[in-house]
Amino acid sequence: MLSPKRTARRRVKIGATLDPDLLNAVDAYVASHPGSDRSAVIDEALKLWQEREQGLAMERQIREDAKYYDDPDRVAWREIRDAAAARTFSKRR
Repeated sequence: MLSPKRTARRRVKIGATLDPDLLNAVDAYVASHPGSDRSAVIDEALKLWQEREQGLAMERQIREDAKYYDDPDRVAWREIRDAAAARTFSKRR
């Protein structure tokens, strides 16, 4: 559920071209959830996108760092860590 405007921070107004079906879904959500608005829905979508992008960047960094360590103990630990990361990141998508 989206929360109403949480802060009094200054907002930036933008223009965007959206898929009509997505906009219809947003409008349907707003119509059925008093107190919400298009901006709140877009804010939430962008926050989720940003979180996903940060997670993917972390995953890439972990994989890149892993290339530099080849001793058997590190290899075994990396396999455990990568499996745990895959489980964690797959739950967020």
